Amino acid sequence: MWVCYGGLAQVERYTFMPIKNVEDYIFRLDDYRGKEVLFTKEKWEKKRFRHPELNKSAFLKCLLRTIADPDEVWEDYEDRENKRCYYKKYSSVSYAKIVVSIASNPCVVITAYEISGIKETNYFGLRRVR
Repeated sequence: MWVCYGGLAQVERYTFMPIKNVEDYIFRLDDYRGKEVLFTKEKWEKKRFRHPELNKSAFLKCLLRTIADPDEVWEDYEDRENKRCYYKKYSSVSYAKIVVSIASNPCVVITAYEISGIKETNYFGLRRVR
């Protein structure tokens, strides 16, 4: 299932479906494992000033692709059991990174931002999940 708000309904290849409390979500979709992932409006409001790329339509579209079909997924350094880091190439010099709490049902986006590389490759013992 794909649900998207905030002017993203033009994203190609995706079918959007209405949900209750539309104003509560930036997007709601199934990830590459078939698990539902939410990016709440409340979380977006908190993060968008520190990460101004979250105000760009192109970056938000990339986040949808990152969740649905990530290039790589890694255990999170701070919480290997309950969080995953999803990556997708965003530009020739950067990636979109999304940290997702997988402990809840549905899963929830904790943060998302543009980054120059895959940070988790620098930490010994972290496992690449995909």
